[in-house]
Amino acid sequence: MKKDFDNYIFDLYGTLVDIHTDEEQPILWEKMANKLSEDFESEFETVFLRKRYLEICAEEEKKLGKESGAQFPEIRIEKVWTRLILEGRQIIDEDFDDSFDKEKEELENSDEVKDLCIYFRESSRDKFEVYDGVFETLKSIKAAGKGIFLLSNAQKVFTEKELKDAGLWDYFDDIFISSDKGIKKPQKEFLEQLMKENHLNRDKCVMIGNDLVSDVGVAFKNGVHSFFLNTYDISDRKIEKELTELGIKGSALMPVIVEDGDICKIL
Repeated sequence: MKKDFDNYIFDLYGTLVDIHTDEEQPILWEKMANKLSEDFESEFETVFLRKRYLEICAEEEKKLGKESGAQFPEIRIEKVWTRLILEGRQIIDEDFDDSFDKEKEELENSDEVKDLCIYFRESSRDKFEVYDGVFETLKSIKAAGKGIFLLSNAQKVFTEKELKDAGLWDYFDDIFISSDKGIKKPQKEFLEQLMKENHLNRDKCVMIGNDLVSDVGVAFKNGVHSFFLNTYDISDRKIEKELTELGIKGSALMPVIVEDGDICKIL
């Protein structure tokens, strides 16, 4: 692979930041049920709340995919929690009217719902740290006058705060978060839009990520080179299988595989 890249496009989770969340833990949904009751006068039984959350996520994703025609749609999580709040109010008051679209939109975009989403994220998260070598790598790229971009499958309401908390926010020339765009990797148009809006030459770009399907896959679809950081210790057999299934193996756009996930090796 040629090394004269002008623009480095990074994935976030599993690439720059090591994170782990557990949305299945019962205590999380107990906390969320209490939070809805105390702050929003919205009542749910704990077990039913998680079930309904998953149902609404699936409904909203299906609806968005149908509307946009995207194969890989990305919803805004604020919409899910807004629907839950209103449904929980109807449980208390059967005559509660949630048919006003303007009121729904105002609630969905309110600071209160934003704070609820962040509370959910941070309550489910038990690990969050920047990988070794990330700051050194980003500083080196910046010092060389190269562009640094973020292309993340994520929720803006979570990720903006996490980027700032991690001290990463100011390194990027532009940030593309999937919930903002309504699509996610490996949808070709997600990376395509980033390059178009920033007037980037694909031959001078490289994608860096830890997921073969999403990160390497979206780069391949756009004719962009890539690095695969094996931060989750995926076996050689699985890597070869996925590259073959994606049609990438043996092509001119085979990713550089960094077996130990050390980001410094992209330089």
